[in-house]
Amino acid sequence: MGTDPSAAESARVTLRSVRDDDIEWMARMRTDATLVGEHNWSGVERSPAEVEADLRARLAADGFDGDADGTLVVELDDTSPIGDVSWRTERWGPSPRSACPAIGIALLPEYRGHGYGTIAQALLLDHLFSRDPELHRVQSDTAADNPAEQRALTKIGMVEEGRIRDAEYRDGTFHDHLVYSILRAEWEATR
Repeated sequence: MGTDPSAAESARVTLRSVRDDDIEWMARMRTDATLVGEHNWSGVERSPAEVEADLRARLAADGFDGDADGTLVVELDDTSPIGDVSWRTERWGPSPRSACPAIGIALLPEYRGHGYGTIAQALLLDHLFSRDPELHRVQSDTAADNPAEQRALTKIGMVEEGRIRDAEYRDGTFHDHLVYSILRAEWEATR
């Protein structure tokens, strides 16, 4: 993986399962536009208590690591959680083999721009391809006005496939998204 020399090289980035002690900061991040960032802000105002209750229910139900969707905590080697990576299932046809995970990331503001996100998303690809030997494709979409994420996806071997017009409603207007993907053979070639 070719990340830029930065703070990310001096600190080890790992992914781990969501724990009970993560729920409070995760709820805070999801309910504060400045913490989650403009490209991850849903615009839906909910109280931290509401979101925390939803997150606790999900933790109790599936531990955030389901087959169809999931979330893992991005953590530095000093055990500081700095955000999370997630996936949801997209389907391109009726065959079960046409389903693929679509990945995303949210980092706390002070950890953006240091290469941590690139490393975390590469680790997420490893997690998804390693746990499912039948998985053929992983994809991601990002706002056309998010060049940092576009660079990160390219660095981990994903290929830009195209533009989805007016895909996301944010800040009172619609925004285009770019779709990226990596196929198993491409991921294996980087191992």
